[in-house]
Amino acid sequence: KRKESNIKILTENIKKRIEEKSGILSMGHQGGICLVGHSQIDNWDIKSICGKIVRNCGIRGISSFEYNHYILEQGRMDCAENTYVVMHGTNDIVYDYSDRDIVLSIKATVEFIRKRKPISRIIMLPVLHVNGRLDRNNQRIDALNVLLHDTFKEVEWVDCSEMDDEFGNLAQEFTIDGLHLSDAGYEKLHEIIDKAER
Repeated sequence: KRKESNIKILTENIKKRIEEKSGILSMGHQGGICLVGHSQIDNWDIKSICGKIVRNCGIRGISSFEYNHYILEQGRMDCAENTYVVMHGTNDIVYDYSDRDIVLSIKATVEFIRKRKPISRIIMLPVLHVNGRLDRNNQRIDALNVLLHDTFKEVEWVDCSEMDDEFGNLAQEFTIDGLHLSDAGYEKLHEIIDKAER
């Protein structure tokens, strides 16, 4: 019962956040960079990368399945930018989806962008490792990342291993709770994407 109640509350929060960001979702920036994903994207307070305006279309708590259902299938996201940074997957693995199902869901996001902006550059961020989380584990994350990397040959992959500690966990300095990023984590992520964008 509690799990069902939590899922219902999360869904309502996701829908509310989508409404809060409806203007951002619907108004792209020519020549800018569009960020697509979950809370690790949504919580990122960033205005520009390499001098290009950033439009943050991340939604806290959302899975790639929900992103497709509530946003893309409803035509709520404009695709005006030439560059898209996509980060999906960490919220997908807490549900009963197979890795193949998750890959197909994320593929739908990539295809949505490609259909509307065929010449777009898509930069894919891996599912980041976690540190001490009971709801996610790095072995599952590694397996999913391998499958995603093998599936998406037409996108640019960014290596985020610099964010790991010596044990292969998300470094403590880069996270506030083992999953969500700290200010230092966002600084490192900015640095990584900045290098890729150059």
